[in-house]
Parts: sequence; C-alpha cells; structure tokens
Amino acid sequence: KEQLQQNINTKPQINTVFTVTASDSTEDKSRVLNIDGCLKLSFLGGLVHVSGAANFLKDTKKSFNQQRLTLHYHSTTKFEELIMNHFPSGEMAHYDNDVATHVVTAVLYGADACFVFDREVSSDEDKRVIAGEVKAVFGKLKGISAGANINLNDNQKTAAQKFSCTFYGDFQLPCNPTSFEDAMKVFIDLPKLLGENKEHTIPLRVWLYPLDKLFSRVVKFQHEISISLSTDIESVIESLSTTEMKCSDLLTDTPALTFTAFHDKINDMKKNCYQCRLSLMKKLGSLLPQIRGKFIEDTALIDLINDHEKSPFERISLEQWLKEKEEESDIIKSLLTQLNDSGAMVEINLNKNVMSLEVTHLVSYTFTSLGWTDELLSKQKTYLSSTKEKNEEKSSESEHKTWLTPDIQKTMRNNLRVFKNLIDLNSNTSVKFIVASKEMENSPGSCILLYENESNEAVCFTPPTKPDCPVIEDVRCRQVVLKVSPPCPVTEELKLLYKMKEEKDWTSQTVSKNQNTVTLTDLRPDTEYNIKCAAVGKLNYTVDSDVTRLTVINQNLIKAK
Repeated sequence: KEQLQQNINTKPQINTVFTVTASDSTEDKSRVLNIDGCLKLSFLGGLVHVSGAANFLKDTKKSFNQQRLTLHYHSTTKFEELIMNHFPSGEMAHYDNDVATHVVTAVLYGADACFVFDREVSSDEDKRVIAGEVKAVFGKLKGISAGANINLNDNQKTAAQKFSCTFYGDFQLPCNPTSFEDAMKVFIDLPKLLGENKEHTIPLRVWLYPLDKLFSRVVKFQHEISISLSTDIESVIESLSTTEMKCSDLLTDTPALTFTAFHDKINDMKKNCYQCRLSLMKKLGSLLPQIRGKFIEDTALIDLINDHEKSPFERISLEQWLKEKEEESDIIKSLLTQLNDSGAMVEINLNKNVMSLEVTHLVSYTFTSLGWTDELLSKQKTYLSSTKEKNEEKSSESEHKTWLTPDIQKTMRNNLRVFKNLIDLNSNTSVKFIVASKEMENSPGSCILLYENESNEAVCFTPPTKPDCPVIEDVRCRQVVLKVSPPCPVTEELKLLYKMKEEKDWTSQTVSKNQNTVTLTDLRPDTEYNIKCAAVGKLNYTVDSDVTRLTVINQNLIKAK
C-alpha cells in the first residue's frame, strides 16, 4: 500500500457545470451522468446497483401528461493518477487465477446532483411556455454565490410553483427538497456542502487498463459489446417502457374508468409489457457475464433481439395497438360526453332501473364491442406462458384488427343521433335513458336497447325507415287522391301530413294498416300545399318522407313539384 501511494500523482481539477434536460430516455439520462454503453447495459441487466445521483436512472416518468425538467449539477475536485513505472513479477502470482482483468489507473473525484422537477400538464397548456420560464430561472443560477437569493418575475414564480422536486445526489442533506423554491436554496448551497477542503466527494469516474497489455501470461478475459448492439437492446426496453406509460395514461381517462372491459384490455397490455421487459432484462443480465468472459459469442444478444422482434411485443405491433386504443378511447369519450350532456348517465346496476315502478320504458345506449377478443393480447399471453422456443410466435398469420371500423363508427354516430332524438321526444314521460356496456356480436359497436313491459329482456330499438313520398294518383275537382307505400315492419303508425305552404302547423291524417290511398278534400284554389308521410315507431320516434308540393289551379288542375 505504501508503495502504491508513492506511485499516485494527485492534482486539483476544480470544475462545476450544470445542465438542464427535458428528456426522460435512458440514453439521455445516461449521457447526463456520463455513463457509457457497457455500464448502461450492466445497469439494464441488473448487474450494477446504483446509489446517490445515479438513482436518477431509475426514476422514469409515469405519464405522458407529466412535464419533466431535470437540473443536473456536476462538480469535480481532484484527479488521482497511478504512475505505472513497473510491476514486479513476483507480485503478480494471483493473476493466474483469472480473477482480475484490469488495473485502476486513475480516479476523478467530485459529486453529482440531479433535481428532477415534475408537474401534471392539462390539455390546453403549452409545455414550451412553462419550460421556457423555468429554464430562464435556471439561467440565473450561473455564478450565483451561496446563500444568495434569486429574483423572479411573476411569470417565473407562477411557472416554478407548479413543479414538485425529487432530489438524487452524492450530497448528505438534512432533508431533501420537495418544492421548486426549496430546490433552488439547496442548489445554491451545494458548493458549501462539498466541504471546506472538498473532503465530501466520491469517485465519479475511474480509468481502467487491461492487464493483458501489461502481462502476457494474463488471459484476455473481457470482451466489449458494440455500441450499436447496446443501442438496439436499449431501444427494445425503451419501447416496452413507453407502452406501459401510454397504457397508464389511457387507464386514467374516462372510457377506462367507466367501462371494465375497456380498462381490463389496457391493463392487460401494461402488465404483459412489464412482464416481458423484466424477462428481457433478466436474460440480458445472464448473458452479459458470459459474453464478456468469452464463454459465448455476442451473437447471443443478437438472437435475443431477433427473438423479440418475432414476438407479439415487437415495436410496430405495440405502436399500432396503442394507436387503435387511443382512437377507441377518444371516440368513446366523445360519445360519453354527448350522452351525459343529454342527460343519460352510465348505469352499472341495470336491475335497479328495470324494477323501478316509476320507469315504464328503459332505453340504453349500449356499447357492444368493448370486450371484443383482442388477438394481440391473446398471443402475448401465450408467448409469456410458453416454455418452448418462441421464434415462431410472430403475429404475421393474422394481423391485429380493431373492432372500430369506419362502418361501425358510422353506426355508433347514427345510434347517438337516434338516441338523442328519443330523449327529446320523451323528456317528460316515465321513460328513463341510460348508458351501458354489453357484449353483442350481432350488433358491433353500439345499439339502442329497449326494456319495456316490466321485462328484463331487451330488444334492439330500430327506428322506422324513411317512408316513400306520397304520389298523386287522381284529381277530382278540389280533391286529390294520394297513393302511399306500405310502411316498414317496425312502423307502428303511418300518417299523412299536409299544410298550406305559409302555415306552420301540419294537419295529420292516420293511414290504416291496409290502406294504400288517402284522399285530401276541400283544397283551396291557387294555393300551394306541402304533403309528406310520417312513419311513427316505438316511443313516438318519427321519420318523415320527402315533401311533395302541389297547387290547385282553376279548381281542378293540380300542379305538382
């Protein structure tokens, strides 16, 4: 030890810098802490346990609705270097055991600190404006002395107050800051916390020299993994983490909070990706020592990546699935908002409403496909539970398809229109309108369920089809005989409506079931009339035909349009 101390050269290396980053990726966080690819892989594989400022690597955003800014403080104090004049051969006997691979040749001392500022972002906020104000505050930290105060304008104060703080550092603090204001006070005092003689520092960076370059009998034991391979593995893990985070956001939105079936699908995807990520990192941790020890080739890592790309967890499949689920969530949310605005609320306890004596008819806008079988989730479950080789699990046989096709979207919009019309027609009656979810393969997307006659068995409400326009069949003086077409099966009553053009109200005449003509009498001469048919269905839902216009001329001549 004494001889070692004699061969160490120590010199001061005083330097302090701070940086601000808005990125939360493993790559950018590693760059902030000056962690190279090999060490980063060891961290991802669970082979390296971090502490102090490096705990920042483990802190990831929980949501894309979360804005994050990280202030990184980096200070160096001294540099120690080993002067390698000679190594007596007699002292190298223990290297024959193949335990050591490198010798430490230099150490840089100092300390790091990461202030992680987070806040929730509303949909109407501009992240760039807030980030700009906060970065302007950070800019005022340059050259500020310990104990000094920072002068902030009103906008900067407002922006700063929205952030909470999490501290990771190589400093011993009485208590960690949790607010922006407390964090700034700690930041300003960091140089003082290094100690009067900079004694409160730790090794920040270590330089290693391979022993095989010093002693020929030492076996070259360490194999480096390429940067491109490290980047590919990191990208795979990042893709799974991103999917988990987006699922977390979907789980907090209205559709997932409202409907269990929709919630469960997203939650299953989140759990599957988490399980796959842990499995991948565990495999990485077992492969790295074998590759670095040259017991196996680094092609094992390539195989690991290729197997993943053939699995139902490959990036493109996950991105497509998320895109579909985000679209589904947006559409369901839009429908729920319009339904709630019309007075129809989501009801889970259907029996309570069916049994109510105050309700004669229960009408439900029902989502019918939220529990649709999800092919990708099924394949993921099989993949995760399989103990066999998974090379052939690629989901190319049948591409995952969403249930929310353009035709189904059109159906759901039309059902919404019909449902809202029913509410307007029956607002003051004993008809109750609700929103629910029930799987119905024969009615994909949504349907309107009608419970009536004190029955808990529902029928799909179908509005009458648009009736044909009445046709002039005969003219007799001031009488007109109109032919009407038979109504559709769901029409409960067919009416002929007519009025003078200038009038507001229509005169109604019921058309009996087997009647195919209607005669209008006492039409005024030289007067234009509007005539149409109206098909009335259940709950008074009415659909009108196009309007026929006619005029009585010279008491017996009809001019029709």
